Amino acid sequence: MNRVSNPLEALRPGVLVAVNIHGYKKVPVLGKVIAVDESSFEIEHWKGSWKTKWKPWKVAGGNVWTDILPKECILLVNFQLNENNKLANDTNKYLKDTYERLNES
Repeated sequence: MNRVSNPLEALRPGVLVAVNIHGYKKVPVLGKVIAVDESSFEIEHWKGSWKTKWKPWKVAGGNVWTDILPKECILLVNFQLNENNKLANDTNKYLKDTYERLNES
């Protein structure tokens, strides 16, 4: 997992992001960035869990679920899944700790 001083510098189409969506209890929330503008970004939501594989989240009609989110909701940007399309151990630990801290506040 690569950490950068300003994660928004790494925000660009094609990178994976983990986000925190207010009121959404199921975590982690991951996706691939489709587009970026001044204050928001478009994400292609991915489906998976802490221990299962991640893949694009298809909705009715076979389309992938997309959303436009504010940049402030980003927790981690530009990380990689392992060879099995699962969260790498260090990424998994970082995100669990981060979501736990957010849940406490």
